[in-house]
Amino acid sequence: MELIAAIDLLEGRSVRLQQGDYERPIRGADDPAALARDWVEAGVRRLHLVDLEGARAGQPRQLEQLVAVAAAARATRAEVRIQVGGGLRTPEAVDALLSTGVADFVILGTAALTVQGFARDCALRWPGRILVALDLRDGRPALDGWLREAAGDPLEIGRQLCSEGAAGLLVTDTRRDGTLAGPNLDLLRAFREAIPDAWLGGAGGIGSVDDLVALREVGLDGAVVGLALLDGSIGLAKAVEVSG
Repeated sequence: MELIAAIDLLEGRSVRLQQGDYERPIRGADDPAALARDWVEAGVRRLHLVDLEGARAGQPRQLEQLVAVAAAARATRAEVRIQVGGGLRTPEAVDALLSTGVADFVILGTAALTVQGFARDCALRWPGRILVALDLRDGRPALDGWLREAAGDPLEIGRQLCSEGAAGLLVTDTRRDGTLAGPNLDLLRAFREAIPDAWLGGAGGIGSVDDLVALREVGLDGAVVGLALLDGSIGLAKAVEVSG
């Protein structure tokens, strides 16, 4: 299982939102590029960058900041992999990240669940580089930066997205995100059992090394960790060791 260190960008700073609430940001780093550099130097091999302003607005808002963070990470270690999400709802927005080399993978969210054929078309154009975020609130998909909910069985949605060519899924329990209360192991186990062959990442509530061990035992391919690395709840060296 791979440790994926999260840097969520809001107004040019790194923050974490408690349960996805824009009114309750937890301040991270004023210099996200320096944070990326430090984490990569410490052994992180994959970064998860999210444009929170873009997620709320429905289109990328912090491209310049994303470019700077990605450049700093790659200058530190060229082989680091970067996945980027937030407001990617058109082919042009996806292309701006993939064709320019900012991202190795992009994370689709709202548009993948609401625009018929969007995820499939992106997967055909950029094979192996399209991930889809299934952000769930009380078992229902959360859209538009987690500001509204949609109908549908998440497991069926996940199966359909993978059948359309998505390279993998990132499943988040939004009620736990930014809380350090522990991941929703039952939810992630259900996805692993339902979709055994796809790349599967988990996020939301990861707050200890024991959580990482539990996620590895569930069979996840990646664990996205943000607040616990920022506040020291999980030591970075130990996280890299356990996840690797």
